[in-house]
Amino acid sequence: MMKKYSARERVLTALNHQEPDRVPLDLGGFQSGITFIAYDNLKKELGITKESKISERNQQLAELDEEVLERFGIDTRYVFLKPSAKWIPQEKADENSVSYRDEWGTRWRKPHTSFYYDPVEFPLALATLEDIKNYPWPEFQDKSKVEGLKEKAQRWREKGFAVFTTVSGVFEQSWYLTGLERMLTAIVEEPQWVETLLDKVLEIEVGLYNNLLEEIGDYLDVIEFWEDISTQQGPLISPVLYRQLIKPRTRDLINAIKSKTKAKIAIHSCGSVSWAIEDFIGIGIEVLNPVQVSAANMDTKELKKKYGDSMSFWGGIDTQRVLPQGTPKEVEEEVKKRIDDLAPGGGYLLAPVHNIQPDVPPENIIAIFEVGLKYGNYGVNRCV
Repeated sequence: MMKKYSARERVLTALNHQEPDRVPLDLGGFQSGITFIAYDNLKKELGITKESKISERNQQLAELDEEVLERFGIDTRYVFLKPSAKWIPQEKADENSVSYRDEWGTRWRKPHTSFYYDPVEFPLALATLEDIKNYPWPEFQDKSKVEGLKEKAQRWREKGFAVFTTVSGVFEQSWYLTGLERMLTAIVEEPQWVETLLDKVLEIEVGLYNNLLEEIGDYLDVIEFWEDISTQQGPLISPVLYRQLIKPRTRDLINAIKSKTKAKIAIHSCGSVSWAIEDFIGIGIEVLNPVQVSAANMDTKELKKKYGDSMSFWGGIDTQRVLPQGTPKEVEEEVKKRIDDLAPGGGYLLAPVHNIQPDVPPENIIAIFEVGLKYGNYGVNRCV
C-alpha cells in the first residue's frame, strides 16, 4: 500500500526527484494565481458567496479562500513580504486611469479599460552614476515589511503545507526603475552604468531578503524569484551579455538566499528559456517556473529528457490558448500530457503557466485540478 503523504512531504519528495503518492498541485502565488475577475466567476460556479479580495495590485490577483484551495487539493501556501508601513503610494485617478508609485519609486498605471497596471514612469530612466548613488533606495531593515509573517508561515508548516514565497530578481527590478528600452540600450552602450545599477539593486535585494529570511527562513520550502530574460521566440538579450552582466549577480543573490535558508530555489522566467537552463542549474536554481509551453523550444518531453535529472519543473498548463479558448476536454488532455511528460521520476509541480486570466471559463479551472488529482496518482492506483 502506497504511503499517504502530507502536502509538504508530497511537494518536497517531487522536488527531490522522487515519486510521492501523486503529483503535487499549486495555485495562489504571484505567478500561479487567479485574476480577480476569473476568481469571482469561479466562486460563482462553485456556489461560494464570500466576498473576494485583491492580494496583488499590479496583476489584479485574488486572495484565495481556504475553501477553494482545499477543494482543489492544493499543496502549497504562500507568505509574501508586506508593503512598508512608511510607504506612501501617491495614488492618482482621472477619467481614464488610476495609478500609484511603488516602494522603489516606479509609477504604475491601470487604464479603466485594462485588467492590469503597467509601469509608466521610471525614476532612473535618465539617471547618471551619481544619481544612482544618491537615489532614495528602499530601507531593507524595515521590520513592518515582515510583521506577522513568522506566525503565518509557522501555521502553514504546522498544518502540513509546503510554504512558498516570491521575490524579485536583480535584472527585472532594475529595468522597472529605468524602463526596458533604456536598460536594453545601456547594456550595449553603457555597460559600466548598468553594472553600477545592477550592483546597487542586488545590495538592496540581499538586504530585503535577509530581513525576510531572518523571520521565516526556517519555515520556507521554496523561494522563487522572478527574472524574465526571454521573449516567446528566444533570448531578450544576447546570451553572452546575459552571462557577463546578469548571471553573476543572480548567482550572488542565490548564494545570499542559501546562506539564510534551506529552501529550494526556483526561478520564474517566462518565454523560451531553454537556452538558459544549463546556466540556471550552474548557479544553483533547482526549479523552473512557469514552463511556458507555447513558447519556442519549450517541448516538455524534451525538457524532461535533457534536464530532468537536475531541474524540477513547475507549471506547464497552457494559459495562452488551452485554458481561455479550449474545452474542459482539451484541458484534460493538456493536463494529462504535462503529467506524462514531466511527472515520471518526480520533479513536477502542476500549475498553470503564469496566472489564470479573466477570460478563462471556470469549468476549465476546475478541470485542471480535478484531472490533476485523478490522473496524477503514481503507481498502481493511477487513473488513466
